[in-house]
Amino acid sequence: MNYLNSNSQPVSADYVFLNIRKRILKLELEPGTRISENQMAEEYGVSRTIIRNAFARLNQLGLLTVYPQRGTYVSLIDLKLIGDLLILRTAVEKEELYELLSQRDDEKIKKLVKELEDNLEKQEAYRNMEGYDLEFQTLDSAFHRAIAESVERYNLIKLLEDLMLHITRWRNFDVALGKRMPHLIDEHRKIIEEIKGGDFIKAQQAMADHLETISEIKAKAKERYPQYFVNI
Repeated sequence: MNYLNSNSQPVSADYVFLNIRKRILKLELEPGTRISENQMAEEYGVSRTIIRNAFARLNQLGLLTVYPQRGTYVSLIDLKLIGDLLILRTAVEKEELYELLSQRDDEKIKKLVKELEDNLEKQEAYRNMEGYDLEFQTLDSAFHRAIAESVERYNLIKLLEDLMLHITRWRNFDVALGKRMPHLIDEHRKIIEEIKGGDFIKAQQAMADHLETISEIKAKAKERYPQYFVNI
């Protein structure tokens, strides 16, 4: 397959990096797949130098693994890492909800609820979809980012951005294997309801229930795709 820009413009280094990253996150490039500079240079119509730089950036993110004398492979999904990241993300988002609701700023809460409800309305179009569609992923990320932005945690958003890529890749298994799309949307609705109710403990619990998925899906992932995972 050729991955040249649809407008036939020269392919930039950033485009190559972002496109390969997207293919890894969407599991088009499956965990454990060997990829080469020559192969990718041909697919994108660019020099090996551009591909080498993209590989280096993806390796830094933990999405590619380089084995000396063996080659470059799409990294396996580390379930221990995913579990740790979900604990971290849950703690952060629960703290954001505490900050938001303990301030008792009705105007701020009202503004956030409106933004979340508008987002949720768009999510409903994906209720019957089996996979973690890229468009839904964008809405999902925006939903959680809106909560962080409501308490001005911009540095946290940036700090966690790269780490959350691993959760995005995991979500493709989580949603597809658990057929969780309707549940994700309903869980988002529950979070909104608890924010509107003003009880930060209930809101925190709704968020924790929403984010904790690994124990439920782990066995299915191990059974159907054991070759994709480490630390299972």
